[in-house]
Amino acid sequence: MPRDTPSASREDYLKAIWELLQDEQAPISARLAEELSVTPPAVTAALKRMTRDGLLHVARDGYIRLTRKGRSEAARLALRHQLAEKLLTDVIGLDWTRAHAAAELLEHGISPEVETLLLKRFGADSSCPHGLPLRGGLARLRRTGRARPLADLPVGRTIEVVCVYEKDPKFLEFLDRRGLRPGVRIRVLRREYDETTTLSVGGRKIYLGKPATSRIWGHAVPS
Repeated sequence: MPRDTPSASREDYLKAIWELLQDEQAPISARLAEELSVTPPAVTAALKRMTRDGLLHVARDGYIRLTRKGRSEAARLALRHQLAEKLLTDVIGLDWTRAHAAAELLEHGISPEVETLLLKRFGADSSCPHGLPLRGGLARLRRTGRARPLADLPVGRTIEVVCVYEKDPKFLEFLDRRGLRPGVRIRVLRREYDETTTLSVGGRKIYLGKPATSRIWGHAVPS
């Protein structure tokens, strides 16, 4: 049930806007209310405060645009979330399908000093457990052409999965049980008229619909 009070923090709002922009979804109040489980009046109040603080602008059509200050802070929050995920998976051994939810709690305690040490430990050019670059995220993959959604990749090609852009643990577990995770190689066997895709994963046939293949990103490799 949506919360009547603006209990989501400024950091929560910034990261939610950042994630919508990464996914090329229009950041508007209704989507933020859904993402953060707060009421529309709570979103309106939060956006007014953040506008006053110089973090964003809300256009007449309702589109939310981050200022330079807002983009910088949102990128820093996204980085700390990814560093928290890597700490949980690479050091502690948490399963990658559960890293997002656990990192939501841990990220707020990462200081600038710890951030620097974690970047040194993992490497600034490394990726989070879901395959997203630590700097730039999905937008960087899209901009550099290093990966495309599986739904757009050609039939008959061998594909290396680069990342899974999804935070729902049930969906991630669904993929993991089928051997679909960043780093694996699969083959696109067939794509039906209804956009159901048949894959070969480790010698097994897997069938995925468009909602799944649009969240898995990869690139073609030599067979």
